[in-house]
Amino acid sequence: MKTILSLFDHSGGWSRPYAEAGYDVIMFDIKNGQDIKQFSCEYLFEEWGIGLVHGILAAPPCTDFAASGARWWKQKEGTGTVELSIELVYQVLRTVELFEPEWWAIENPVGRIAKLVPELNDYPPFWWNPCDYGDPYTKKTGLWGRFTPPTPLFLGSDWSVEPTEGSKMHCLYGGKSERTKELRSVTPPGFAQAFFKCNP
Repeated sequence: MKTILSLFDHSGGWSRPYAEAGYDVIMFDIKNGQDIKQFSCEYLFEEWGIGLVHGILAAPPCTDFAASGARWWKQKEGTGTVELSIELVYQVLRTVELFEPEWWAIENPVGRIAKLVPELNDYPPFWWNPCDYGDPYTKKTGLWGRFTPPTPLFLGSDWSVEPTEGSKMHCLYGGKSERTKELRSVTPPGFAQAFFKCNP
């Protein structure tokens, strides 16, 4: 059975197609009681018994990276929150280095993640919108890593629809509450299926 590590995936949206297909999906999220800052070889091997990992999905918190919050970047400097967000991305990269999976991907919306974690510039981003995969709204998002991009070339067909709902995330889920942040971060089901199809 192939093992998938799904990091920062409290909703389980991105990894759901793998779980439904019978993969061994291991989800880590602070809301589930696992602090990714505390990852280590010993923790993953001894506490979880994780050996071979087939793929790694990672959607680190975007609060300190997303361009939609650029107006607050300056006032965040020196508070430690940005440094913590950067460290979480480096934890993902260390986990990739440790397990050497067949494929891996880090997801984040348009912003400054690659500027603050320059190692990501070794992996040109793949940009997509939910409407590219059947969900009729926009939220331009990037993927960095080593994976097969879910383009029509690899999907075998064009899954796109018109973005009739516009920027739904902004219109319906604005605000700073944990609930709205979580709703904004849920992976669109169409994209999750497309990624799974191209990265089995």
